Amino acid sequence: MKFNKSIKNIVLGLIYQIFRNKFLFSASVIYAALLLSIIDWGMPGPSHPFTYHMDEWHQLEAVRSTFKYLSPNIPGSAHGTMFHFILSGIYLIPFFLLGIINPFFITSPVESLEMQRRIFEILRLNTLIFGLLSIFFIAKIAKKYFKLNPIIPVILFAVTPLWLALSNYFKYDIALIFWIIISLYYLLEFGSKPNLKNYLISGAFCSLAVATKISALPLFIAYIISFFWFQKRERRKFINIYLGLLVFFIIFILFGIPDMLFGKGDWSEFLYSNLILGSNGYDNLLTGFSAWWQYLFFKILPIDFGYSFFIIYMLGIAYWVSLFVKKFLTKRSHLFKNEFFLLFCFLLFTLSLMPLKLGANGNRLLVLLPFFALLSGSFLQRVRNTLLNFKFLFSILITLIIIVQFYQSIIMVYVKWLPDVRRISSDWMKKNLKKKTLIGIENIPIYQMLPDIVVKDFYSKDKVLKYQTYFNYQVIDASSKTIPSIVIVVGKELDLRYLKKSPKRQLIKKLMGYGYKEIIEFNPPQALYFFSGNPLNYITSGLAPISAISIFEKVN
Repeated sequence: MKFNKSIKNIVLGLIYQIFRNKFLFSASVIYAALLLSIIDWGMPGPSHPFTYHMDEWHQLEAVRSTFKYLSPNIPGSAHGTMFHFILSGIYLIPFFLLGIINPFFITSPVESLEMQRRIFEILRLNTLIFGLLSIFFIAKIAKKYFKLNPIIPVILFAVTPLWLALSNYFKYDIALIFWIIISLYYLLEFGSKPNLKNYLISGAFCSLAVATKISALPLFIAYIISFFWFQKRERRKFINIYLGLLVFFIIFILFGIPDMLFGKGDWSEFLYSNLILGSNGYDNLLTGFSAWWQYLFFKILPIDFGYSFFIIYMLGIAYWVSLFVKKFLTKRSHLFKNEFFLLFCFLLFTLSLMPLKLGANGNRLLVLLPFFALLSGSFLQRVRNTLLNFKFLFSILITLIIIVQFYQSIIMVYVKWLPDVRRISSDWMKKNLKKKTLIGIENIPIYQMLPDIVVKDFYSKDKVLKYQTYFNYQVIDASSKTIPSIVIVVGKELDLRYLKKSPKRQLIKKLMGYGYKEIIEFNPPQALYFFSGNPLNYITSGLAPISAISIFEKVN
């Protein structure tokens, strides 16, 4: 009863503080409204199975597999640690008991589409909750531990293309950021009151973050360092660090990898895709940069975080690095313990991304966002306090930067308000092509971002009893001896202009040689090109799972 009362008090306290703070309340309402306006984007429905962002489908399968097979690490699921899938399953239980959903009623990806839509709506609301909690705790950390007005850190955190793009999916990325932020909160709480209780609590939250996704592993090192950083030598009791590590490992094993205890699942695919596949491929790209890190730093990071904010982030990090060096040399680094600890954590997470090379893009970069927001927010406040005679001009400049940033970030919502190219091209095909036309498509259809009707036909044919396809299909490539008169190619410009070697380019070359002509092309919203420049950049950035769709027809 005491535990339930404590949870109730925490929840009511959060709600009270959000409503009391007009800015935080307004930011929460705007954030929630934007995401609710696009909550149904790309969901399974009458027009197509699967989600447009296939990671969502794999995440749902991971939840189902966790409760059905006691492990998400099986074919078809999202592999990795289990805490987020356990928590998501528990979150779904009330909806299951009320008869609103039944995840186990789904027997195949192409059936029970209305049930799938309902489940994904509820799961996306789960992501929204984690997003709102993240915003709240960023504000709380800024105010409590850095003495900052929370407005700027919250804006630097929430008004980014990457944050808004990923907030609309059921994935562990937004939840991971919440667990990282709350881990930082309790690590800093330990810094202000360095006792055993706070050390154990911070260790528990750090462990839950790693149990959510292994990319939070730098928190383990940060947790150990915090013991030495925040305590004077004479007050350190090494039994406490042993107890903290014991708590960390017990929680991680119980909530992160319990399937390992029972010999369930296969981790080889997870490790291979993250450590090997994620770091390959740059040699085949025509980016205009000689090294992968140059392309990532000068092009992808500004796209993901926003051009104007990324400049502020870099200035903020540079400022704190130079100040740390200065204070360290003069043996006065204790004057900014919280800031330097946060800087150390940022460097740990940055170093953890290096082995991924160009694979350190999109959702993998998101782990840097809390550190960018807090360190840059602190930097801006110090600059403002220094420019006493120019505070008004400084405020005007920051306002203009925020307006530019908001415009770039809102594109991630705007493109989902528009009709998707998969739907538009599907409608065009049904209107302009004869039924039962044989159409050539590339393998594997669910990852090609093909028109809705193609995906629905292709996967329903073998899964749905007596299903009559609208068109017929043949999987082809450049080596195919026979090619249908109609062929669909997705992402043509990307392969023709930005890849050195491409099977798709060979296919297009063959089509041109056989007398095919592109009769129509359906392009993503031009707003995507406005801030990314070209298809390679916005696809590499991981912001929008959208690509151009070209339809070819043999004319002679």
